[in-house]
Amino acid sequence: MNSANPTVPIDIPIPKEGGSIADEAIVLATRLLEAAHKDQNSGEKREASQMARLMDDVAGKAFLFAMVDETFRASKHKNTARRWRGIMRDFGVPSYPAFHERAMMQLGFVGTLFLPQIVMPLVQATMRAQTSRVILSGEEKALQDFLVQRKKEGFSINLNQLGEAVLGEEEAKHRLDQALRTLGRPDVNYISIKISAIFSQINLLAWDDTLREIKERLRKLYRVAVTQNKFVNLDMEEYRDLALTIAAFQEVLDEEEFKQLEAGIVLQAYLPDSFKAQQGLVAWARQRVENGGAGIKVRLVKGANLAMEKVEAELHGWNVAPYGSKPETDANFRRMLEWGCQPENARVARMGVASHNLFDVALALVLREKMGVKDRVEIEMLEGMAPHQARVVRDEAGGLLLYAPVVRRDDFLSALAYLIRRLDENTSTGNFLRDSFGLTLGSEEWNRQKDAFVWGWENRNEVFSGSARATPLEQHFDVEFDNEPDSDWTQKVQRDAVTEAIKAWQTPELPALPTVDELIGTAVKAQVEWEKAGIAHRAAFLDRAAEVLGKDRYTSLACMRVDAKKAIPEGDAEVSEAIDFARYYAKHWVPEGIDAKAVGVVVVTPPWNFPYAIPCGGVLAALVAGNSVILKPAPETAQTAFLLAKQLWEAGIPKDVLQFFPCEDGEDGKALIGHKDVGAVILTGSVETARFFQREKPSMHLFAETSGKNALVITAQADREAAIKDLVKSAFGHAGQKCSAASLAIVEAEVYDSPDFRRQLRDCAASLFVGPSTDPRSVVTPTVQAPSESLMRALTTLDEGEEWLLEPKQLGDDPCAWTPGIKLGVKEGSWFHKTECFGPVLGLMRASTLTRAITLQNATAFGLTAGIHTLDSRQITQWRETVQAGNLYINRGTTGAIVRRQPFGGWKASSVGPGSKAGGPNYTWSFCTLTDAADSTVDFRASYKDAWATHFSKAHDPSKLHSESNVFRYRRCRGVVLRLETHDQSAIERAKLAAEITGVNLTISIKSEESDADFIARLPLLFVNADRLRTVDVPSDEVMKAANSIGFNWIEAPFTSSGRLELRFWMREQAVSQTKHRYGQISEFVPDSRRGIGV
Repeated sequence: MNSANPTVPIDIPIPKEGGSIADEAIVLATRLLEAAHKDQNSGEKREASQMARLMDDVAGKAFLFAMVDETFRASKHKNTARRWRGIMRDFGVPSYPAFHERAMMQLGFVGTLFLPQIVMPLVQATMRAQTSRVILSGEEKALQDFLVQRKKEGFSINLNQLGEAVLGEEEAKHRLDQALRTLGRPDVNYISIKISAIFSQINLLAWDDTLREIKERLRKLYRVAVTQNKFVNLDMEEYRDLALTIAAFQEVLDEEEFKQLEAGIVLQAYLPDSFKAQQGLVAWARQRVENGGAGIKVRLVKGANLAMEKVEAELHGWNVAPYGSKPETDANFRRMLEWGCQPENARVARMGVASHNLFDVALALVLREKMGVKDRVEIEMLEGMAPHQARVVRDEAGGLLLYAPVVRRDDFLSALAYLIRRLDENTSTGNFLRDSFGLTLGSEEWNRQKDAFVWGWENRNEVFSGSARATPLEQHFDVEFDNEPDSDWTQKVQRDAVTEAIKAWQTPELPALPTVDELIGTAVKAQVEWEKAGIAHRAAFLDRAAEVLGKDRYTSLACMRVDAKKAIPEGDAEVSEAIDFARYYAKHWVPEGIDAKAVGVVVVTPPWNFPYAIPCGGVLAALVAGNSVILKPAPETAQTAFLLAKQLWEAGIPKDVLQFFPCEDGEDGKALIGHKDVGAVILTGSVETARFFQREKPSMHLFAETSGKNALVITAQADREAAIKDLVKSAFGHAGQKCSAASLAIVEAEVYDSPDFRRQLRDCAASLFVGPSTDPRSVVTPTVQAPSESLMRALTTLDEGEEWLLEPKQLGDDPCAWTPGIKLGVKEGSWFHKTECFGPVLGLMRASTLTRAITLQNATAFGLTAGIHTLDSRQITQWRETVQAGNLYINRGTTGAIVRRQPFGGWKASSVGPGSKAGGPNYTWSFCTLTDAADSTVDFRASYKDAWATHFSKAHDPSKLHSESNVFRYRRCRGVVLRLETHDQSAIERAKLAAEITGVNLTISIKSEESDADFIARLPLLFVNADRLRTVDVPSDEVMKAANSIGFNWIEAPFTSSGRLELRFWMREQAVSQTKHRYGQISEFVPDSRRGIGV
């Protein structure tokens, strides 16, 4: 992936000497550094020396991050002690601390084994003390003393109240009330706050509604500011909030009530968008002043959310919003600084220049002096960072504003995200603070920083000043597969496009139906020529289909919004997935020495919950394999399927090769799936539907992704706020109508019993907007069908021991509209533990240990998706190797599988058929019969061994994302029962070799030696140690009825000499997706104990 905006090399060549302003700034920066060295006290020198050692200790830096982030996630001392020892074992004792500190660490390690209740509070107190200069205590006496002391020292303070993550409206109101109280203090006159801290439900597609809510809350802050002569600064963090923050800021300040209020807003120089945003703000401020109003303040910062912006962009296929290099950021900072200092601009928009880079501080002082705007440009620094330099800058500038994060003791752990981001930012390569800990005049570090400063000044007007995100990511789909980018709702052009599509959408009439025999006859006839055309010919149609689907994205969203009751973001992910299916399956291939024969006519019967992507994937996989296809949609969402069919026809796929048959689920439906000329059926639906299909036609080649009862485990070592956010999204996205939805949370006792956890979980779920899919605010939309008996029971009934944490309510007269429900006390083996409900209701189970949680997670008949949240690498390993599901998710949600990244499909009762995952490397082979070519010379023994060594015994991550690992791997199936008509020595030899290589249990039954009746009688016993029935011919209906009823997955396929083809029948496929970053950061040093996913 390439950045749209230009980048500069990290190794900057030594530039020619800059102009006079740069020269003056360098002279002043030199003087500031000299003065700071003289003013530095002994304690500051010791701290700087230790920080300098930390810069050179990669493992020590990783240790520090892990210790801060992981140690105190649990509250019980024995659990925190165990985690601390684990970190010490993983990383060892770091080298950067002083000798006595390293000795104390080693002593503490031993002490936690015997007295964790004494040692761990001391460790926590030490951590709090060591961070107290960066994150201030919010307790009344400590904060009051701090403010008095800083005022006495000649500093001004900008307070930023930190706290727990704003997951819901209860916490948002708390944060707003807290800000109002802080602003009302007589010793506070300046605060900073983000819009995301006072409104939890920011939704760019509901722009007007979101803006209205934010403005209403801003007014409360601004009223206090007006009446008490206080200053409110709007902070900025996520790129998502840039335009929204500016809009709220301008619109509220344009109101008559606030005409004379001066307020502030932050702009981040690492965003290329910020220079034009600055120009727009200043133009607006000029008009405001000319109309008799007050000016504004623009606080200019470099930006501290780069790591997370990279993650967001990578996961969604966008260009990274910030610049691709620090030199560009610095150049833009200097451009914006110079422009803001111009008298006509500074007159209406005074500036706060926030930087610890002494060259930039000096530049600001020189520019404000030269341009005569000294009183309009204020220097700002972070509280607690390089205090000796801050004192010197204060004296030189005639004052200094310190940005001071403050947190109450109870919320300290919630402030760790801020601390980790600051640690990463200030220790990253190229950062001035990183070098400043050991910086001396004339040193290599000093000269490097000086050269970088000059380069940034000389090139300030050359760096990109547009929007990186407005430019599509450069991709080469014709060369290799890559995932389709999602819509980027930060871009107004895309929001407008979906709005216009909604206005234009009209529901068409569905076509008349032929008879089933006519339908099948057309399909049989068309299939012959379609297969003869060859793979390359068919693949070209899939590539064209991807283009059409992309072109019609917003039309498809408008259709699903009405037909499938899908919120636009939910539908958008479906369109991306459908496009991915087209491009991925176009890469279909057949191994050398193999002949492929299509199965013939394939019927695709998709669900109503994913009415676009799932049918698209099934249709295209079957088509590229050479089959003709009949798309029989779910009646509830036939309009969406019809639109898809028309798009595929537009791409050139012949109408007789792909036929659309929107019949009801009655006699026509049964006649279709049971027809003798149908070669295979692709189903996504309940396991009951799959068994019904098999009863209609026992020898049906059925490829079914079926039910799930999916759970997310949350341990005491989890980041609880991240876990809650992922749990709520996984449980209630699309009203819980996803087979991958987390309808259970299995929570370790310490967390389950926590009032704070329950409060935050309830707040997060209760704050989701519930409404019709036509309302852009809606996150939880109505169910597509009126609740089934099971769902109604889940929504309205509590079983023994259960209680409501959040009781669901029906909205109005719509039987499909329900608010989210969360029930506590779900017991092992209870109805809710075992039953798929498919709606907006979540149950919580309590587990004493992780081992117990895994037992509960595996105790259902299903095995579709499973998740865990924990920061403990040992817990991750234990869970990953023992949980029984097809798609595993670690420290992320359990929904949203993406083609190739997380091929989708389950185990146990969540899959009926051979079990190849949709969107995975084996799926298209399911729809053709593969045999050895007549002239094949492949040695099956060598091929089987090679396939095991190079493919099946390996973990594969073809997506190779930086922020997330997505491993596709194989696990042994429980066992294979091979049923042959006669003694086929070739098949037996291959089966025995495959069993030996894979380590899978093999039982062989030959009809000439064991009758169907005897074999049927033995099947229940065989099922104890086997889950697959393998044949090379179609068995009798009696055998198939018995095998289907027991739960065997039937595979009918010849034994080939290709190990790559054969061994897949002996293995279960599994996708393991794991978040690799913490707040966007990925450590440069990863100990062996924390590396990778094995086979």
